[in-house]
Amino acid sequence: MTCGIGRRAPVFTLCFSVFLSGAASAAPPSPAATPAATVPSATLTATVQSIDVQSRTLQVVTGVGHALRVVKISWKEAPTVKAAAAGAGKAQLKPGDLVRVEFTKAPEGNVVRTIELLPNPEPQSVR
Repeated sequence: MTCGIGRRAPVFTLCFSVFLSGAASAAPPSPAATPAATVPSATLTATVQSIDVQSRTLQVVTGVGHALRVVKISWKEAPTVKAAAAGAGKAQLKPGDLVRVEFTKAPEGNVVRTIELLPNPEPQSVR
């Protein structure tokens, strides 16, 4: 059994040097290019677990590493729901649907911007 980095030392050194060279060459963003009013958004690909229209919340399940995470997202006005498949028309969400959700992290919680309904993957056949 060996101690320390061992065989990974050259790979680590290479990755670290590339990281440092990229950080050194990157110019800082100008204050005019980053408006203060813009709220950063996050995108999540997940499966719909539940929808509560009365409380205006959507719960989705997503994979994080080898774990699953339940994320609760709310909305103030009706969110825009897009269908990824051509000719799907206006989509209605239901539990089990695969979605891509764009949301913002606000002090009152996650607030949805858009929801994209993704096509369900075809089941793989057993060979």
